[in-house]
Amino acid sequence: MKALFASVAALGLIASPALAATTTPATKTVTTKSGNTKATTTVSTKGNSTTAKTTVTKTATATPHKAKHHRKRHAMKSSKAIAKKAKAEGESVATEMKEQKAATQHHAKKSTSTAKKAATKKPA
Repeated sequence: MKALFASVAALGLIASPALAATTTPATKTVTTKSGNTKATTTVSTKGNSTTAKTTVTKTATATPHKAKHHRKRHAMKSSKAIAKKAKAEGESVATEMKEQKAATQHHAKKSTSTAKKAATKKPA
């Protein structure tokens, strides 16, 4: 974080009004990174005035390898189960997947609608 602010200060010195002799606005943008923090600094100089704007953002941490592996294995297990079901019924895997998806969505809608009814129902 200290490195980010040091780079911002250095950028301010580079684009100081004494160096900018022209009246057209001069803009410079610098992006610095430190760990998972990224700072974008934009310095604009026009005449005798200098303005600097710094935007600091934190990057999201990556998903651990173990979680990715677990997700992949879970997906493979469910697709194998659907393939077995399709084979037993004598239909294609794609058709069985569509049926499974439709049933899941139907049950999800049904459970949310009953929860809403229970919440809005007044006791007698």
